[in-house]
Amino acid sequence: MATLRFPTRQFRSLPSPDAPESKTRSKAMKDRSPEREPSVGMFYTPAAEVPAGLWDWRDVNPREVNRRSSVYRAITETLTGSPQRFHERNRGITVVAEDVAYDAKQHQVVLYLSDLKLHGVVDGAHTLDAILEAQKSPPESGLKAHVFVKAFMGIDSDQIAEIAGGLNTSQQVDLKSLENLRDHFDQLQQVLANEPYAGDIAYKMNEVAPVDVREILYYLAVFDCSLYNEKKHPVALFGRKEGIVRRFAEQASDPKDAGDSFRILITKAPDILRLRDLIEKHALQLPIGRYKAGKGMRVRSESHRENSLVFLKETVNGKIPLGWIMPMLAGFRANVEWNKPKGSFSWIVPIDELLHSCIDRLVLGIQEVHEQENSRPEYVGRNAISWRMSYNAVSQAILEWQLARARRSR
Repeated sequence: MATLRFPTRQFRSLPSPDAPESKTRSKAMKDRSPEREPSVGMFYTPAAEVPAGLWDWRDVNPREVNRRSSVYRAITETLTGSPQRFHERNRGITVVAEDVAYDAKQHQVVLYLSDLKLHGVVDGAHTLDAILEAQKSPPESGLKAHVFVKAFMGIDSDQIAEIAGGLNTSQQVDLKSLENLRDHFDQLQQVLANEPYAGDIAYKMNEVAPVDVREILYYLAVFDCSLYNEKKHPVALFGRKEGIVRRFAEQASDPKDAGDSFRILITKAPDILRLRDLIEKHALQLPIGRYKAGKGMRVRSESHRENSLVFLKETVNGKIPLGWIMPMLAGFRANVEWNKPKGSFSWIVPIDELLHSCIDRLVLGIQEVHEQENSRPEYVGRNAISWRMSYNAVSQAILEWQLARARRSR
């Protein structure tokens, strides 16, 4: 339990409009009655006296603080340059608390917080960070700004993500951050917990890490055999990561209605991610250095010489564009035994053997589409031919492997 005190001249409390009149909090705000109806307290407090302990209560905020952003710079400039206008220009800090009380004798608002997943700063983390930094090195005239604080109490746990999403509008909060709040990434985190790259995945907005969790979901989604087959390929997913996260959210919220393919796919996440990097590693062993990997850059451009393969924990000389990677990766959907038995995912042919036997024809097919698309790798990723050719190349390699196996067993 944390108890944080904020000096203020005035404090206002409003009960939820849905709360019965007989249960409003006018008296309970003072005696902290255990019957906590939804309400909100509002007040201004001197920026110089915002408790530093509030910084430890940010887990409910869907994004990390980005001090390099224009929003953060504007906050800092107003805070120190025009402090008398700060409370007008800044929308303040929004907190969800277990309880809120007003100490009339001390002229202080007291916030009680007890659960890191339910209580804390749902909006205004950039404002809070700027204030605490200014407290460390205040202007010569002192930190004279005031900040507006809004404190919600009695909020249901399943509403925290929705409140955070609705409030964080100055910089749009993406779906993957909100899903992180709902703990829907727990299964993925558990499956990847023992992988050497487990700490390299960003699950929140502005979190500094080499891999965005949306990329992980993207790599998994192309193996969804409940949606795609030998005739229908996941071409439409290319460049649409938010749509993938949205489908993940729907399944996590109600698997009975939306299906549970992601739950199946997550069980094979380590294999799929390793395969993604193996494809790039083996493709780079072929003579493809002259091909463009992006605007003005080639596969083996100087800046690509120390390309990190996060899921293999290796560096390679070169970088394969995503427009090449995704169709080739999706081709290995042909190697999936899906939902047999129910809820399972297995490989027909061992991945390493299959990749070795088909990487040449995979890359050759992608090169042909690349040249047809005027050396634009992003167009390769949007071309249905590249996805179909990759799937067929893997299918052919599987048939060859099975035939060779049958001959050996005679």
